[in-house]
Amino acid sequence: MNYPQIIKKEHESFIKFIYASVMVKEADVRHKLNDIALFKYRHMVWIMQDAVNNNVKFNMDFDEKEIAKIKVETEDELIEVLKEDLNQNIAIYEGINNPTINRFRSDDEFFLEELNILDVEGEITSFNENKTLKEIEFDEESKSALVFFLMEETFKEYELITIYSYLKVHSNIAIANSAFTDLAYDSIYHLKRFASLASEMGVLTLPRVIPHDKYENIGVVEFLKENIEEEMDAEKQCLILAEKIGNKYLKDFLLFISRQEVYHGELLQRALNAINNK
Repeated sequence: MNYPQIIKKEHESFIKFIYASVMVKEADVRHKLNDIALFKYRHMVWIMQDAVNNNVKFNMDFDEKEIAKIKVETEDELIEVLKEDLNQNIAIYEGINNPTINRFRSDDEFFLEELNILDVEGEITSFNENKTLKEIEFDEESKSALVFFLMEETFKEYELITIYSYLKVHSNIAIANSAFTDLAYDSIYHLKRFASLASEMGVLTLPRVIPHDKYENIGVVEFLKENIEEEMDAEKQCLILAEKIGNKYLKDFLLFISRQEVYHGELLQRALNAINNK
């Protein structure tokens, strides 16, 4: 079985579905795509763990041209791209019979059925740079600050998902593993919320491939120490932007995120303590 190939395809599926979930307008469709995205994330982590258990090396690369396929003009075209993605995955499962792949096959076949009955017809406006939010007015300085923040943070949260997931499957320390799991899922939530705002403002940006030296053969202790500091800095950035934004909802949202960043520092410290004690 070609573990790196399957990891790459599940990774690409997760990216496509999580971004697609913020690009469509209808709430029911957004929820459906987000549900599938979370399953595809779990598929990715499960096959990564199987690869580790079988001493197979892999990286977290993806084909940027494949991801760029979701930059379409209509929701109907977007759903067709996602259906093609699931069909590609089902094709690479052919001839493989083990519990993990059998689960993937069953899931993807059902997800494909669900996409086949969706009725969508809206326009995709996620990349049109309209830089507006419904019922919210900004001055130019606040608008520019928010756009910059959203573009930076969507990249950063995707990067953290990648790194924490890689560290999780390579960790045999239960406390550290639990911390990496929680951090990855919080980053998925943050990515979705930031990407949703960016999509509404027409400034959605797709992720870049992460350099291997960000996660392969890294000094985990040093990485954790640096990221504890980065989480504290992220809290400050949220607080600074919250003060600049005049809208109460956005200010409350940023304060909510800032408090989560503080707890991320706590989770990283727990992982650091567990590794040091080991």
